[in-house]
Amino acid sequence: MKAAIHQLQYWPGLRFFAKMRQADLFIYLDDVQFEKREFQNRNRIRTARGWQYLTAPVLSKGRFSQKINEVELENTGDWQADHLLAIKTNYARAPFFKQYLPGLEELYSRDYRLLADLAIATMDFLKEGFAIKTPVRFSSEFKVEEASSARLARLCAAAGADDYLSGAGAKAYLDPGVFSFAGIKLSWQDFKPRSYPQAFPGFEPDMSALDLLLNCGPVSGDYL
Repeated sequence: MKAAIHQLQYWPGLRFFAKMRQADLFIYLDDVQFEKREFQNRNRIRTARGWQYLTAPVLSKGRFSQKINEVELENTGDWQADHLLAIKTNYARAPFFKQYLPGLEELYSRDYRLLADLAIATMDFLKEGFAIKTPVRFSSEFKVEEASSARLARLCAAAGADDYLSGAGAKAYLDPGVFSFAGIKLSWQDFKPRSYPQAFPGFEPDMSALDLLLNCGPVSGDYL
């Protein structure tokens, strides 16, 4: 069984879902340290001027060691309405915007206390939109204490996987010997982003996968 593992993200990108679709099991890494200014609480959408971030505000002051599944949203402002308005404004002319608008409105109408719940809602929305059937589990289910490569290898073993599919960027820091020692094959994702029609002229790569779904709808899988 081939497993892939990735941190929870708010509106993840194409590599995330391409990896999910290739795996037999996808594990959401939810019990590792939250990294501020990374992509756990933000991602990019396409605009007429290029792109902009959608950033979910979180409570992080004095909480440097909190895990992703412990991070609370800062719900003092109406950021959910702002994010929905940004999506409506920039994707109103996207071919499949009207089809997915009711689901987006429902998603942003919910009350979220934790970043993890918000991230899961967006990941589920896109997973369903891309018709990906890969089962998912959470790393916190397995109570693994190791760190770095050892943590990933141990998660694979605990889940019954004998093959780990990693993003190519991890070649800089993963230790293949740890996986070999654990009897787990280490495979590398070979994802080459392709341009697809966007709502504005030109092409901006590395957007949230929401951009692909709203522009390409049922053929989005061709680009994953």
